[in-house]
Amino acid sequence: MSDAPITILLVEDNPGDARLVEVLLEEAAGPGAFVFRREAALEPAVARLERECCDVVLLDLSLPDSQGLATVRRMRAAAPQLPIVVLTGLDDESVAIQAMQQGAQDYLVKGSGDGELIRRAIRYSIERVRADHTLRASEARFRGIFENTSLGVVLVDREGRLAETNPALHAMLGREDGGLRGAGLADLGHPNDLARTRAGLNALFDGARERLRLETRFLAPDGEVVWLRLDAALARGLAPAQALVVGVVEDVTARKRMEDELRMAAQVFHNTSEGIFVADAGQRIIHVNPAFEALTGYSGEEAAGKRLEFLGSGRHDAAFYAAIQDALDREGRWQGEIWNRGKGGETLVVWLDYSAVRDATGAVVNHVAVFNDITARKQTEERLAHQVNHDPLTDLPNRVLFEERLDRALTRAARSHKLVALMFIDLDGFKAINDVHGHLMGDKLLQAVAERLLDCTRQGDTVARIAGDEFTVVLEDVDEAGDVAVVADKILARFREPFRVDGIELPVTASIGIGLFPTDARDAATLIRLADEAMYAAKGGGRDRYRFRSDALNSRAAQRLTLESALERALSNDEFRLHYQPIFDLRTRRLAGVEALLRWQPPGGRLRDPHDFLPYLEQSEQIIAVGEWVLREACAQAAAWHRQGRSDLVLAVNLSPLQLYRGDLVAAVTDTLRASGLPAERLELEFPEAAVAEPSLPGAADGLDRAVLLTALKSLGVRLAVGGFGTGHASFARLRRLPVDLLKIDPSFVRDLGADPADEGIVEAMIALAHSLDMGVAAVGVERQDQLDWLRRHACDLGQGHLFARPAPPESVAIDAASLDGVGAGPPPGA
Repeated sequence: MSDAPITILLVEDNPGDARLVEVLLEEAAGPGAFVFRREAALEPAVARLERECCDVVLLDLSLPDSQGLATVRRMRAAAPQLPIVVLTGLDDESVAIQAMQQGAQDYLVKGSGDGELIRRAIRYSIERVRADHTLRASEARFRGIFENTSLGVVLVDREGRLAETNPALHAMLGREDGGLRGAGLADLGHPNDLARTRAGLNALFDGARERLRLETRFLAPDGEVVWLRLDAALARGLAPAQALVVGVVEDVTARKRMEDELRMAAQVFHNTSEGIFVADAGQRIIHVNPAFEALTGYSGEEAAGKRLEFLGSGRHDAAFYAAIQDALDREGRWQGEIWNRGKGGETLVVWLDYSAVRDATGAVVNHVAVFNDITARKQTEERLAHQVNHDPLTDLPNRVLFEERLDRALTRAARSHKLVALMFIDLDGFKAINDVHGHLMGDKLLQAVAERLLDCTRQGDTVARIAGDEFTVVLEDVDEAGDVAVVADKILARFREPFRVDGIELPVTASIGIGLFPTDARDAATLIRLADEAMYAAKGGGRDRYRFRSDALNSRAAQRLTLESALERALSNDEFRLHYQPIFDLRTRRLAGVEALLRWQPPGGRLRDPHDFLPYLEQSEQIIAVGEWVLREACAQAAAWHRQGRSDLVLAVNLSPLQLYRGDLVAAVTDTLRASGLPAERLELEFPEAAVAEPSLPGAADGLDRAVLLTALKSLGVRLAVGGFGTGHASFARLRRLPVDLLKIDPSFVRDLGADPADEGIVEAMIALAHSLDMGVAAVGVERQDQLDWLRRHACDLGQGHLFARPAPPESVAIDAASLDGVGAGPPPGA
């Protein structure tokens, strides 16, 4: 207790007795230990307690307004928390006991003790009351926690009976109305878990263990299984006979069910035949199942961190995967067929169900993909579709597929404003072969015919067998009728070569009818009819020939055939000529070189420029032999000029794209330089811009890379130039990686210099960028003084065109002291 004075309410109607008590207490405890408040009757004392506080009441039982035990009861009712010590003259043990039962802390008889006895009684009474208050408060707090905690609390005795349970446990077991006290574990526990639970509790009671933690099943009244996690220990401070185990209980039914579901899902994940992968929010794979590994060939480690696209077969473009992403963003799910590629390179067609997984806030946390292998089914479907749409003998499209493709071709041509050509082909003399050699030989011949037709056409063209010995060819993206005539000539030439079947030569030719869309017809049915009619016209005209529906086209085709026949003899008849056009250095105004230009002089005809015959040489591939002739003749002429004193002269020779695609150009250039004696650094090989717009050579048999070929040429010491620059879409980034010395600006850009600011800006940019890459620049087609002035102002290196000199035979080219003096009087660039 503290040293503060104790306030005593002394309820005594005898003043002498009251004063005696005060004196005795002051003598026992010393002055100031107590503060006294005195009342002579009960009711004033009760009223005083309502106004003032005190620590203890000394109560006489005989008062003017109250007698005996009723006095204790009345005081206790007025001050239930205040210690009461009865101080009375009645020495009766039974009364004393009853007073204690009524709430008095002690019972003293007047005159039977000294002040110390009274002091101790007062102090003990106060301490007992305070201890009782503390215990009650603690018990109230415990009861509050016990009754209101969300965790279940249970006290279990050694017999397995529930000595105490709280409402939370009642709710867990479906006994909200209580009724658990005294119930046994045998009444509540799951039969399969009872033995384990009892064994754990017995170990606590026997001291074999200090704590018990286990998850066990109980049964609700409706028979539903409830999983509870029990954390229990032996309650301390109790006699062995009264031993209890106190346990804290948590309902883990939901977690157990989730674990069961996850366990089941894991079993499905690992054992299903469907491929599954789980990806993160960014769609990077984090888990795959064994079926995924078996189907794709990729292990989980190899797939980890990759997106769906890493399985791509190349069949789907970026837009396809973007559509999947869009569906996931909008709907959270995408389903569809997708063509993948396994680790071994095999095609894997699957039906994919791809879903986004969201958390409680709606944010995407994962993606799950489930796919079935439908490769075999797709192969069966494609095989059946192929059988329906293809001729079983030749494997070419049949009439149904031919008409479908023709319709699509006409639709595309209407949008692109291109021509579509339809060829109707009928074999000449096929019936006789069938009659003489039998139908089996005829079938084999038809198969050989199909192979030759495929060899004569492009990959995107359609070759079909529509009946008997009738075939059709659909040519798309046709620029002019002459292109169709080239294909027709090629087919006729191949068919003139005898077919060898089973060791027997079978002479078969073809009659071809040609219809053009939209020139001859604007719908498929009409085009088919007109091409068929043209085919019969070809047969009627003597067979082994082709006929257009249009008489004008037939006339032009005949002229083309005559021209091609003449060109076939031109090289051997020495009909080609070389003219040379000077090239000037615009800074020094001196002759820098000459360009060799091809001309054709037919017997008895006019001298013809390249645009009249060069396309035919390209199409027939004669350009390779003619190009080699040009290279030999030009190098020989340049070597002669060098011997005449112009050793600084550079010879420019144009190369056809076919010379890059076919043959051994490096060997041809090497042999020519050696034979002519022309220094390699004085030879400039010019190739069109379109030939270097892409890295590979599409026609090269060995897939040669352009950079590799040009580097090999450059290693000989020759100069390399890109002609017609600005028209072939070759980027400077591409050119930067090639060993190019000179860019020759196409005449179409030079034509409007000094008049068109747009072209001027383009040419100015070309010159600046070329110089930044250490390349020279030549302007081709300079015809006016204002063009020359502009080029010199903008530091163009070389110029070529009619303003300086027209192409001429070698004997007419003035190579001695040739300069620009007298041509263009402006100051030099940069002056």
